[in-house]
Amino acid sequence: MFRPRIKRGSSRLATICTGFLLIASAHQVSALETTKANSFSTNTSVVQSEHRQLLSLSDVLTRAKANDFKLKSLSIEAKAFEAEAEASDFLPDPTIFAAIQSLPTDSFEFDQEPMTQLRVGIRQMFPKGDSLSLREDINQEKVGLQSVKQEAYWLGRKQSIEKAWLEAWFWQQNIELISEDRVFLEQIHEFITSLYEVGSKDQSDLLGAELELIKLEERLIKARRNLQKNLDSLNTLTNEKLISNRLPKTLETFDNSMLSLVNSNDLIDSLQNHPRIRLINQKINIAKSKVNLSEQSLEPSYGVELSYGLRSGDNMDGSSRADFFSAGVSVQYPFFNRGQQTSQITAAKHRQAAIEIERAEALEQARFTLKDLANQYDITRDQRTLYEEEILPTLDKQKHSAMHSYESDQGNFRIVSELFLKEQSAKVQRLRLLVNEQLILSRINYWLN
Repeated sequence: MFRPRIKRGSSRLATICTGFLLIASAHQVSALETTKANSFSTNTSVVQSEHRQLLSLSDVLTRAKANDFKLKSLSIEAKAFEAEAEASDFLPDPTIFAAIQSLPTDSFEFDQEPMTQLRVGIRQMFPKGDSLSLREDINQEKVGLQSVKQEAYWLGRKQSIEKAWLEAWFWQQNIELISEDRVFLEQIHEFITSLYEVGSKDQSDLLGAELELIKLEERLIKARRNLQKNLDSLNTLTNEKLISNRLPKTLETFDNSMLSLVNSNDLIDSLQNHPRIRLINQKINIAKSKVNLSEQSLEPSYGVELSYGLRSGDNMDGSSRADFFSAGVSVQYPFFNRGQQTSQITAAKHRQAAIEIERAEALEQARFTLKDLANQYDITRDQRTLYEEEILPTLDKQKHSAMHSYESDQGNFRIVSELFLKEQSAKVQRLRLLVNEQLILSRINYWLN
């Protein structure tokens, strides 16, 4: 606490100064307690009661997952592919036929000629090789593909929600800082007004204090606009109007234990379990099945035919004419389009190879992205520590020293104003770095959690 050296003025002025110092000291203690409250959770019953009305990140994620239309759509698509997989495990329908053969055209009598008959039968074709089971395998892979798509989609959606929530928390806390600064500036304005009334300060200092209050109001409008923007984003991401627009004062932090995995030899193995990589693996499995399916085109296809011929009339010896039974097997072999089938197989293999390259690229990009994020996290954490341990305490000392000089007529209000603005900026920057740490961890956990 500093003590001003007042060179002139009445006892009323001394009382004003003393009161201002007490208020300023109380404000300093209040600001310190507020900072601690942002780092540690309180156990008072009042806060516990308010907490039930706060919009926590876990609540937002729960509501978003329950209301997400894309997840529901992907779930329905998975059921569609599952039904198609069941439908693909059936033989093609047989062909039933009926025909009159060798009917004489002179009389059209059915019993005139021995070869005249009513022929009925059935034909059944069988798919080439294992093509039937391979089609079922492809559709089963597509069922799994939809399940992995849901996981990959939700991870991306979750990251967007976390970003909007963290940004909303930043602007809410920014508003809190502005409110604290407003109290301090109003006290300064009141103090300068009292000195101006007794002729101790000129009008330029009074106008300067009023200007700082106006600038603070502009900052408050900007902060409220950005807070509402991110709250609206949360409403959009959850597909509902959230019942509360107040977030907890304590920042919800993410687990940073995954950072040790970034520079380990197990990183690629861990990334193999990520839904985006598993999604590509599913596509590779489907491509392999399609290669096998295209290779079945080189296999012959078979068909069977059974028929029964009904005849009327008698033989020359007076006996009844016997009916006919026929059975046959047909084989379709790719003699002429073998080159076409071979080209289609080659095309399917090239598509599989292209997807495998896509997987290799995705793994490398994820690896480099994680290393960059880990470096960003270390730099951001060190920078925040510097603000908390050195920059902010130094600025606080400079501001109070400038206030001492100003109140004892050894300084000017411009220096006080500049230091106040620097401290404002430093507080906001420290808050920004605190949130940026969690944003980086959110992106890291997207790949490794």
